[in-house]
Amino acid sequence: MDLTLIQYFFLFALVAFAGFVDSIAGGGGLITVPTYMALGVPAEFILGTNKCVSTTGGTLSIFRYIKNGVVDFKLMIYGIGTGFLGSLIGARLSTVLDNDKMVYLLIIVVPIIITLNYFKSKIVADRKEIPTNSLILRTLLIGLVIGCYDGFFGPGTGTFLIIAMVFFLNMSMVEASPNARVINFTSNVSAFLFFLFKGMILWKVAAIAILASLTGNHLGSGVVLKGNHRLVQYVFNFVLVLLLLKSLYGLVF
Repeated sequence: MDLTLIQYFFLFALVAFAGFVDSIAGGGGLITVPTYMALGVPAEFILGTNKCVSTTGGTLSIFRYIKNGVVDFKLMIYGIGTGFLGSLIGARLSTVLDNDKMVYLLIIVVPIIITLNYFKSKIVADRKEIPTNSLILRTLLIGLVIGCYDGFFGPGTGTFLIIAMVFFLNMSMVEASPNARVINFTSNVSAFLFFLFKGMILWKVAAIAILASLTGNHLGSGVVLKGNHRLVQYVFNFVLVLLLLKSLYGLVF
């Protein structure tokens, strides 16, 4: 397929915006996948191209987070392990169960998350410090459960990781964002390698999209590193609304 100059411009702009959003709150795929579809990318190349672009672009934000010491590797290593295991379990379940029903669950869960997020300041502030063993157990479970969701269905995985860390690990949104990014990156890499070896990446689109994603991830990770809590919160709410709209669209159409 061949794109016009205008189409390449919109591709760059939308993927850059998706990278910006994804590096802060996850959910970039809610923007990029419809973009690839609108540009006429063949269906068999959409997921592979999307994973290639998001994984490559996400590498930059993760590198910046690690370089600036905002990733708690001593704790996240547990979530990385169970997240990878969970994604394998979820992928296996997706071959024997109907994941179309997940859209109904999202329509119920997302409004609840939005409501909880609205009251999170008081909820988190009222909590006492969590013992180390409890933190490890919670991180293991977060990685396993959300990793399973990622392998089984997928949309909004990074966003769900962030909200889980905010409520169960007592992290702020700014603290949770880079840590969630690291866990989510593990499953993304494995999926990217799968699509790469299967030849399911459209490089004509991926090449410019990777540059756009790197740009967006650089800008977004900068927002997180500067500790801009308000903007991070706005982006997070934007992703939740996008996820809800996608779920409603899937239900109707």
